[in-house]
Amino acid sequence: MSVDAAYPRLARPPHYKLAIALAGLLVVCLFLSSFVTSLVLGTIPSRISVFGLPVIALVALATWIGVRAFDRDPAERRRHLLRAGVILGIAFLLWLLLVDLFLFTGDAPLVALISAIACLPTTAFGIWVVRRLDRNEKEPWRLVMVAVAWGAVVATALVIWVNTSLGEIAASALVPGPGMDAFTAYGAGFFEELAKGLAVLLLYLVMRDEFDDVVDGIVYGACVGLGFNFMESILYMTHMYAIFAGEGFGAHVAGIQWYFRQVVGLFFGHATYTALIGAGLGVARQLPLMRQRVLVIVGGWLVAISAHFAWDAWLQFFPVGDGAFALIGVHLRTLLMNGPFTAVVLLLLAMGLQVEGQALRRQLELEAAGGTGTVAPAEVAVLTSPWRRWQARMQVLTLSGLGAYRRLARLQQAQLNLAMERWHRERRELGAPLDAEERLRQQVLALKA
Repeated sequence: MSVDAAYPRLARPPHYKLAIALAGLLVVCLFLSSFVTSLVLGTIPSRISVFGLPVIALVALATWIGVRAFDRDPAERRRHLLRAGVILGIAFLLWLLLVDLFLFTGDAPLVALISAIACLPTTAFGIWVVRRLDRNEKEPWRLVMVAVAWGAVVATALVIWVNTSLGEIAASALVPGPGMDAFTAYGAGFFEELAKGLAVLLLYLVMRDEFDDVVDGIVYGACVGLGFNFMESILYMTHMYAIFAGEGFGAHVAGIQWYFRQVVGLFFGHATYTALIGAGLGVARQLPLMRQRVLVIVGGWLVAISAHFAWDAWLQFFPVGDGAFALIGVHLRTLLMNGPFTAVVLLLLAMGLQVEGQALRRQLELEAAGGTGTVAPAEVAVLTSPWRRWQARMQVLTLSGLGAYRRLARLQQAQLNLAMERWHRERRELGAPLDAEERLRQQVLALKA
């Protein structure tokens, strides 16, 4: 049997071309503007942005090759993954050389390394929590880590260039005061969300087969934000240590930065902002008309920029100070300013999970009624309940060992993927007439055998 597939895995549809065009245009514009900036301003960050653009291009190329490798035949997959690894290694070596030439002096390398080690556990915890939010069909780890890497490397590099250029312009054109503060707050909110949102947009365009709805958009957006927050925390901790090291409490100030960025603001900051962008893209994934998609994507972006601007403006205009209630005030400020936006993300997530769960149950019931053997009627109740899926895996683990546990987990995931494919076909989100749905059935049957 051959059916229309929801995902054109083997073709290159128009949204691939759009993704390539956006990425190429971005790299060209950044290279030209960064080159001019470095000549005019001559600052170290400007030079870093120029020489760092080839690194960004290599990371983007390695990401593209690595992600698409999983849609190829197993015989070709290893060769493409090896190619992506070599390109990523070259990018890493170039970045180390660049940092060594322009940035790392004195104790900065050691402080940056210690800061990265301190931020790894909290960021890893955040990624684990965000991925588990999708209770119906968890996103592949490879794409989750791609989102984190783009947020940490590509988005951060773009923001370094923009903030450097804006800082120089503002310092020469504006006097210190409310105008300067508002300009700084708006610039950070606009350009940081533009850089982070671009990563989610490219993922939406390239990996439509894994970008299903608003739930997936929130997960990928939050992961991009966590990656950005990881790298930003390292930069701030290193910078603050360098400023206060001479006074003897550089480590103390760096520790404060870690606490407020990696504990208090782990989910309330960048993860929330970029999740709002991802939510807009997830809603757009389910809309039929192009103008509707554009409207909801722009709406999600504007909400994220507004949330970020509100936070930075509050920091600029209403500092907490050093009073007895300063510590309480900082926590309350995070809760009052970012809490409502985080609540919106959680509300959208809950609504998306409910809609997604009902749709998957319906598709699993239809598949079971079709008599293909992929889903038995008794399995529907188990597959639609995260708790019962976990119970079934643990029972198999107890009776038959770890290998059987892994096979059952792969089977359950394949059955849910089949139901999701059916759901996309029902909503007429069709690409080329390929037999992806039938291939998923064969995969399920092979795992059952």
